[in-house]
Amino acid sequence: MQTSEKIKIMKYEIYCDESCWEALYDKDSHHFAVIGGIWIPAEKRQEIKAYIGTLKTKYGLHGEMKWNHISPKSVEMYKELINMFFDNEQIRFRAICIKAAEVNHERFNAGNGELGFYKFYFQLIHHWMLMGNSYQVFVDYKTNGYQHRVQELGAILNNTSTAQLTQIQALPSEESVLIQLADVMTGAVASAFNSQKSQSTAKQSIRELIEKRLGHGIQATPANETKFNVFNINLRKDW
Repeated sequence: MQTSEKIKIMKYEIYCDESCWEALYDKDSHHFAVIGGIWIPAEKRQEIKAYIGTLKTKYGLHGEMKWNHISPKSVEMYKELINMFFDNEQIRFRAICIKAAEVNHERFNAGNGELGFYKFYFQLIHHWMLMGNSYQVFVDYKTNGYQHRVQELGAILNNTSTAQLTQIQALPSEESVLIQLADVMTGAVASAFNSQKSQSTAKQSIRELIEKRLGHGIQATPANETKFNVFNINLRKDW
């Protein structure tokens, strides 16, 4: 006698931010723009947020965690944050690195850099939306020329995926410690890809800790890397 088992739908949340994104509009500002996202099971949100909240309280941090806020005074807190990421198997990170010199908005985006920016967001998220699962996406809030840009991204993700996107929302980063975590990880990737050697020793020590935990430098990874995935998109090949 055959029995059918109900397939459990896994619910995930994705928190996204970007670093050096101005390179998509001004090619002289940086060599690479980077967009990154933190993936967590929805059921683990409160646990992870509580830990980060405890960490901020321990070190007396009342403002946002950001890559650009790393300083000698706060570096120990950021080290604990990075170790939390690597020690917690439930948290994953993915970044897409875009070489500014290869961006051609006139050819691919009807001259609209904002459209190109959200196309890269699509590339970041789409390939990690697995069939049958459910996702909520939270992106860092920014003022767009077209006010429905985020909702349009959500519609396209839903229409091109075998997974279900139940929500997409832009949030001010100060309202989400998980967007702040995405900022820190994305900033580290941008720092490495832009060869920012002249940055503070505090930031450099955070980069070195990430690389120590990875066992190698911050670099492009194979597609099947699921903990710390870095996609260096080749616009001349992939577009």
